[in-house]
Amino acid sequence: MITNILFALIAQMACAENSLPPIQVYAHRGARSFAPENTIPAYKTGLRIGTDWVDMDIVLTKDGQVLISHDPILNPNIVRDAEGNFLAKNGQTLAAASADEKTQYRQKYSAKNLTLSELQKFDVGRLNLTSHYATFFPDQLAVDGTRMPTLRDVIHYVNKVTGNKVGFQIEMKTDPSLPEYSADPQVFAQALYKILKEENLLKRSEIQAFDFRCLYELQKLNPKVQTAYLTSRDNEKGGEDDFYAADAKAAGLWTGGKLVKDYGGSIPKMVKALGGYAWEPEDYELSKESLDEAHQLGLKVVVWSWPEKLGTAFDAKMVEKMIDWNVDGIINDDPGRLTSMLAARGRRIPLRFVVP
Repeated sequence: MITNILFALIAQMACAENSLPPIQVYAHRGARSFAPENTIPAYKTGLRIGTDWVDMDIVLTKDGQVLISHDPILNPNIVRDAEGNFLAKNGQTLAAASADEKTQYRQKYSAKNLTLSELQKFDVGRLNLTSHYATFFPDQLAVDGTRMPTLRDVIHYVNKVTGNKVGFQIEMKTDPSLPEYSADPQVFAQALYKILKEENLLKRSEIQAFDFRCLYELQKLNPKVQTAYLTSRDNEKGGEDDFYAADAKAAGLWTGGKLVKDYGGSIPKMVKALGGYAWEPEDYELSKESLDEAHQLGLKVVVWSWPEKLGTAFDAKMVEKMIDWNVDGIINDDPGRLTSMLAARGRRIPLRFVVP
């Protein structure tokens, strides 16, 4: 009798756990807490840890190649030249440089001004330890000699290792405030769409952008592309890129001139009306009310963290709140710790892969 009762209780617990909504794990930039971001070593790490999606950023080179890189202008916190020197002392020094010095740096190190062969001479295998940026990732393993891969390189590698079982989250990186150093959204969208179609990834990819123009151009090519509209605390009232600003030019800078006030002042309603498949707000920005609104509109909601603003690469309290709120996915630099928190709460966890 006691044995039967125990089996019944275990079965009830299993059913309760299985009834919890799944929260998908996104290994951010491949798992940058532990390996050089946006590189093959990082994707190896993320797949070994376990993830539902590999996350990456892309830029367009001078010769029209789609390259994995977070920054349209190369980042001195992670990029070294052929002689092993970081491109500037660090990001803080560059930020404090004169306008002329910044212009010279941008012209020299913009992906838009460099060919693929030129870009792949740079080494992105270690953090610049003089940078503030490096303090967020003290456990990152240096892998000297690591190059920036192309999008196709990563697609082929991940598909081979996982048997096509992992999704691709791809962020198009442009900056409408610096158009001379960013790819044209239409040209960029065409180059990306060609790859998605040829690699049969339309159903296994989510395409992100803060610059909404990139997503509009993709949707023109195929409205079934799963576009994910990124926002941050900076897009909220009073933020640096305030969608609610009285100045229409400022309010529409990242939205291609679209104004949130024309969508009832609601970012989720705006994303839905613009054709979005998902809304991807910063976790700090999200409220339970905006999450519920987005879900009612049929949007997938995936959150991300901003270490430089939160003060840490992993905020356990914030992650706990996102889990409790039942977001659809969490983009995180430490997918292993995220998975552990999901496991402790009886949530589904992603597959791990044996990676040579």
